Amino acid sequence: MTQSDFLRSIREYFWKQKFIEVEIPYLNSSLPLEPNIYAFETEWRHLNQKYYLPTSPEFALKKFLSLHHQNCFAISHCFRDLEASGPLHTPEFLMLEWYEIYKNLNDLKISTKKNVTHFLPQIIFTDLVLPVSLPQNEPDFNQFFLNQIKPKLPQDRAVFITGYPDFLTPLAKSGDRFELYINGIEIGNGCVENRNSASIKKAFINEQQYRQKKSLLSHPYSDDFIESIKTLPPCSGIGLGIDRLLGIINS
Repeated sequence: MTQSDFLRSIREYFWKQKFIEVEIPYLNSSLPLEPNIYAFETEWRHLNQKYYLPTSPEFALKKFLSLHHQNCFAISHCFRDLEASGPLHTPEFLMLEWYEIYKNLNDLKISTKKNVTHFLPQIIFTDLVLPVSLPQNEPDFNQFFLNQIKPKLPQDRAVFITGYPDFLTPLAKSGDRFELYINGIEIGNGCVENRNSASIKKAFINEQQYRQKKSLLSHPYSDDFIESIKTLPPCSGIGLGIDRLLGIINS
């Protein structure tokens, strides 16, 4: 399947379900500030103004949701700095992200299965719950996952992994998050959305202070985004890596 055919099929799939497609902006004066996600910076020289390229469609989709309360999706180029380059890691990639209002985590799993099996009809899905006792900081958790979990993932099926620590994902509701791996490759990250604007702002401030202390790249977080969370309807959402999924489909 070509990328063109795949993108057309994705759009047709969601249009048939009455999802609204949202076009996201590529020049942003601010973005969500999440652990281990670093944005590319560019500049409008005429006004000497900094902009940041999107790391996911989440920023724009949640603004749309807060205003319109409708199921929506986006297909967009995303950009992430400070990540290794290789067959599965590039600084620019395509992401599909969608949100469904009034849906819980199990509902999101079901819709994700339907979406994936539309393109991989023979795929088998399983579940994996992480151990209760986990490292409580990001570097140690990442090392634990890399050494203890990832090598044991099946190479011939899809796995929903749950039980992640809350500190990894401030935009997810506590305890309501999964990652989707297919054939041992990370494909998607889904959750019930955190609608507590105060907790999100606190997490952004903590991340900002951590980056300043460690002299790490940072970008402004948006008070407008935090304000929009106050009118976000109960919903769940997921981002899927289009390039990785297409590679599995064509393998």
